[in-house]
Amino acid sequence: MIIDNQTSLYTSEEINLIKSHWNDETSEKRIFEDRSYTFNVLYDLPQEYTNRFLDWIEDNVGKKLLNREYHLILHKFKEGDYFDWHEDNAYMERGKREYAVGFHLNNDYKGGEFVVIEDEKEKIIGKVAGAPYLFTSDVTHKINRVESGIRWSIILFVYDTSFKAKSVI
Repeated sequence: MIIDNQTSLYTSEEINLIKSHWNDETSEKRIFEDRSYTFNVLYDLPQEYTNRFLDWIEDNVGKKLLNREYHLILHKFKEGDYFDWHEDNAYMERGKREYAVGFHLNNDYKGGEFVVIEDEKEKIIGKVAGAPYLFTSDVTHKINRVESGIRWSIILFVYDTSFKAKSVI
């Protein structure tokens, strides 16, 4: 399952506020054979921003989250950074990743396309700032090498232990 929304959940002012939470001192750089990028976990972002995103997730998967104890992860891909083909279906301390959910924070960079495999074909996820996308953790995907500029994005993983069935009563 892949959902690629083209309507932003956030205003440009809110997107700029999210990006302003970047902190070089607490960021973590990942450099491996198949990837290179930097990220920060946003512990101090206003909860209303995270809740809006979590509401969108619940609406699109049709399940209610057990809790709202999530922090958005801010990715920064500079020139030359990338993430090769992979799936996000790892087992972690919280359980098995069921969904990967995210959104771009800008589109003023070259390269860095977010590519997924859908129906055995490559599909590029749109670059509308603040517009969420969601896919099941078994979807193969990559981020092409950034050729110029900085690619900012948000990611969040939802685990199989995160849901309870919605009640119709």
